[in-house]
Amino acid sequence: MKRLYEFTLDKKEKVTKKVQDTNKDGEEIMVEKTVEENVPHKYFIRRPSRTMLDDAELYYGVQLAEGIRAGMITRPLLSKRYSNDGGIMNDIQQKALTETSEKIKKLYEEQEKIIVIDEKKRTAAQKKKLKQLEKDAEPHLDILKRYNMAEESIYEDTAESRARNKTILWWMLNLSYEDVDGAENPFYGEGGIDDKLEKYDEIDESQDPFLTQAAGEFMYNVSLWYFAKPKDQEEFNQVKNNFNKIEEE
Repeated sequence: MKRLYEFTLDKKEKVTKKVQDTNKDGEEIMVEKTVEENVPHKYFIRRPSRTMLDDAELYYGVQLAEGIRAGMITRPLLSKRYSNDGGIMNDIQQKALTETSEKIKKLYEEQEKIIVIDEKKRTAAQKKKLKQLEKDAEPHLDILKRYNMAEESIYEDTAESRARNKTILWWMLNLSYEDVDGAENPFYGEGGIDDKLEKYDEIDESQDPFLTQAAGEFMYNVSLWYFAKPKDQEEFNQVKNNFNKIEEE
């Protein structure tokens, strides 16, 4: 089974180990003792197959239709309502966003003039200018990021958002595995989606700190994969580092 991302979590467990001791005659001997230590548990996210991609697309469509039948508003309809009311932002906010987008566009155009030059052929002045352009773009990108986050929050209660969140959960239940001495075991067990959901609920209700931590790690990493689509371990780590920087800022 091909793996997309691997991680390890340590769990405190009682293990039997052979340790050196001294008997009543003062001789050094090896005895078995039960000690508590951190035992590493290996987990991984499997690489989805073509069949799984098709199944996930179908699952999204079913969940979307279910939400619409239940009376949830769709994203296009909500957007139309906001448009009829003058849009999400007032005129001043819209003007500020347009100006920010234009500034980013100009900065990117300046960057592109340098980026097209082979890195080894760039002059010291060009390298310095490229760094300055990247620095100048940061506050404008931050404004754009905040706008996008605010816009997404408005559409959070739409049928599309519900279907998306359900699909992310579907992916997590199907991509999460534990590596036990080389044996690849589904973290949420075998069977269909209902069986896996039952296992998911069992872990949630058990309040087991370690299993809850593992489930949370799976949800975090699968969500990152769903939105950013990293292709391997290296890209995964890069996405996580970038996300952590944004969180710190």
